[in-house]
Amino acid sequence: MSMIDSSNLPLEYQDLNVNYYFSLVALSILYYDYALTFGLEVSRFWVHRGFSWAAFFFYLNRYLGIFGHVPVVVEYFWTGYPSNKAQVCLKLQMYHQYFVIVVQIVVAVMLIMRTYALYDRSRKILIVQICVTLTAVGLGAYAVASGKKSSPDETPTDVTPFIGCSTSLTKDSAVRLGIAWCGMLVFDIMVFTLTLHKALQLQRAGGVSLLTLLLRDGSVYFGVIIVSNLANILTFFLGDARIRGVVTTFTNVISSTMLSRLMLNIRDPKLVRTPLSTTVTEYPMISTFIDPPTRLGPAAPVRMDPEYNGGHSADSVPAKVLTIATENAIEMMEMRDIR
Repeated sequence: MSMIDSSNLPLEYQDLNVNYYFSLVALSILYYDYALTFGLEVSRFWVHRGFSWAAFFFYLNRYLGIFGHVPVVVEYFWTGYPSNKAQVCLKLQMYHQYFVIVVQIVVAVMLIMRTYALYDRSRKILIVQICVTLTAVGLGAYAVASGKKSSPDETPTDVTPFIGCSTSLTKDSAVRLGIAWCGMLVFDIMVFTLTLHKALQLQRAGGVSLLTLLLRDGSVYFGVIIVSNLANILTFFLGDARIRGVVTTFTNVISSTMLSRLMLNIRDPKLVRTPLSTTVTEYPMISTFIDPPTRLGPAAPVRMDPEYNGGHSADSVPAKVLTIATENAIEMMEMRDIR
């Protein structure tokens, strides 16, 4: 597509407005949520010294999103019109596509760690998740790399009349990217299914408290992400040239922001259980990664005798299930004995 036909300008502007609005909403959520939760980050992460993998991935996910989206802001809202704008926009768009892959890899790694902990470090679960993730990443990398080999008719020569880089996406490129996002959708559905399966297992064992945590965490997070991914995929396959992939930035931002929220809630002091407590304080959007605000030593073995007065009786199945799962999650997130 070379230059814009003047007869199509009203439709072009309408599609561009949809693109701009989605991008503006996504970026506003990203930076506004960062401002809202910065105090929680300081109190729950900055004050704790020492290295942990949980903190490392939290910072990586959070600040990769904050600073990595700066070129994306330029891509969408650049008001300059230099002679080489088409070439600069092409570079910005290629950066954006690779950046999306990197963010999704970070999110996938954190979700793999979470599910791995829930399943008591099952290697089978780990291998299945890694295989699905590598497949999705491979599809995404192929879609982006193959998009470089565009014909002269696909070069972004139609960006000049508009604010930002408004290059349209060809049908072939859209199909490739849509297939790549299908891989991420399969991954999200897989993790949600595994989480739900574990929740039902614990329900049969009497672990009602942990079931509440699992379902609240999983249903809210994966519900939003799956709907967002599905909407994004539909735009690739069914949208017009300037609508294709319009939800990509929104999906990327929501994935990163919600995962940061989950990690912040992990260290909520209200979730720290005392030795005499067998319940967990209910709190919105809490996670099964119950990561206390202080580093713990090796987990003590669970006492099974009825004389033990550590807050759990021998017949308190929910308490024992919750304790074991909590210890596994803590150890996993601290990554103390991962080889």
